[in-house]
Amino acid sequence: MIFVVNEGFDKWETVKPTGFVSLKIWERTHIEEWIRSSPDILGEDLLIVSMEFDRFVKSDDRLDLLAIDRQGNLVVIELKRDIIAGYADLQSVRYAAMISSMNLEKLLPYYSAYKKKYEGELIDDSMALGEITEFVDIDDFEELSNKPRIILCSEGFSTEITTTVLWLRQFGVDISCITIKPYKVNQLVVIVPTKVIPIQEAKEYLVDIQKKEDTQLNPIKKKKPKTMKYLIQSGLLQPGQKIYLKNDLPSYLKYDNENDLYRATITGKIGQSNSVSWDLDSKEYSISNLTWRIFWDNHPDKKVPGGVNGNVHWVTEEGEDLWSLSFQKKNETSPNENSL
Repeated sequence: MIFVVNEGFDKWETVKPTGFVSLKIWERTHIEEWIRSSPDILGEDLLIVSMEFDRFVKSDDRLDLLAIDRQGNLVVIELKRDIIAGYADLQSVRYAAMISSMNLEKLLPYYSAYKKKYEGELIDDSMALGEITEFVDIDDFEELSNKPRIILCSEGFSTEITTTVLWLRQFGVDISCITIKPYKVNQLVVIVPTKVIPIQEAKEYLVDIQKKEDTQLNPIKKKKPKTMKYLIQSGLLQPGQKIYLKNDLPSYLKYDNENDLYRATITGKIGQSNSVSWDLDSKEYSISNLTWRIFWDNHPDKKVPGGVNGNVHWVTEEGEDLWSLSFQKKNETSPNENSL
């Protein structure tokens, strides 16, 4: 239940939950669209990449919502509007298994199609990769993990489903249950989400324990910033400095010092999509997105490349690639555990 308090804070009333069925709220028309538009209702940052996904080979199944989390995992979101959720647990596990082999190359056109259909935006695969790369909070993100997560979302869950979910979690399956309960408050419908599995208090306790263990094992361990951000903030790369696409190129590309295709300029910006300006079109890109686009645009068969770490391919005037420059400098500045 929830408590509704008046503006004077001297009166209040208790409002008990009602049901989606009695409110004539439908799963696909309403709940699915709400979560698509505001996925943070599920308690975390998620990038929706497809809705009503039905591109399975030899299967007519339709996945409600497909998302990516900040760690680069695909997330299967299975929705049911009431406690009679049928075989939601089995369905979601089946969906997760079927998309576990999906990579970035396969995902990009689906994400582009989703953006066009539901958000009215026209983006190509290069722009789709840029948006996904910018969203994922991993240094030099190159590829999706092969262990999709599962989120079950419903007004309630039967004991059979919660028992199954808890059992699956014991075997390392990342599956969660989130209830979304509707309340009728005057002329408004208030939706209250609650994560029931894993229990939030227990989850926070486990995270704290893990952090303590990590500190004991490696008290000097710190999160390292992304390569380009680190190079700019540490002064190893300066705004206006030229870099060159020269290292470890595919066979169909050959470095040409006179061709703007192979040159870019450091902007000094530390956002994930504006760290370099391409000399060929003067537009700003992330280093990996620019590299991916060049590889794709110039492939003789227009083959879409997989994940690309641009820092490996771009070099400074002195010929050192950005990845090695960052790696060596980070090691030089890190304390030596053996000397403690």
